[in-house]
Amino acid sequence: MNMEAIRELACKHLADRKAHREREKGFIFYHGERVGKIAVALREILLPGNSAKDEIMKAAAHFHDVAKGIEPHGEYGAVLVKEILKDHCSSHEIDEIAELIFYHQKRKKDPDYSEFIKIFQDADMLDHYGTIEIWMNFHYYAYMDQPIGESVKFYKEHFDQHAADMKNLLNFDVSLAIFEDKIRFIKSFADRMSCEANGEIYQLQKITETT
Repeated sequence: MNMEAIRELACKHLADRKAHREREKGFIFYHGERVGKIAVALREILLPGNSAKDEIMKAAAHFHDVAKGIEPHGEYGAVLVKEILKDHCSSHEIDEIAELIFYHQKRKKDPDYSEFIKIFQDADMLDHYGTIEIWMNFHYYAYMDQPIGESVKFYKEHFDQHAADMKNLLNFDVSLAIFEDKIRFIKSFADRMSCEANGEIYQLQKITETT
């Protein structure tokens, strides 16, 4: 499988598209690149030495949101990718890629999912948190012409429940640990944002004690 050619094909199809109206153009292309890297990193921890499907996961990551906006986009994407990759992959490779795309949203639906499907699901989920979540949050409120206080309100009133719901969809302990680390970062950032959005100096007492 020529991964550079597949990346170029993904760029052609996705780099100028918007996943949502309030996200920047090309988000789904760069999201796909990150998901592929996260999937391989998880695989190296969970299935060390078993790299046979790394390129399958990377290719699936590039195109897993190709049908975004047509729901269920995983099912439609699994159909589209077979046409997109027909001249670049074997029929067996395409079937494996399409399977990952088909199931990437169907989290916790079947206990008999392969380890690779579950790794791929977790990789997709994890990319939406940490720094990327903050980036998406800022884009959303900027697009909606809302002041910073609305973003602060979201983190204070809604984020904890949202994070708890998403955490329950992860498959592996290592994914949970990574997710929790990302959530701690978000909450720390949101705490500072809440302070500075109100014109206060974050941890002023601690600063003055060291000067």
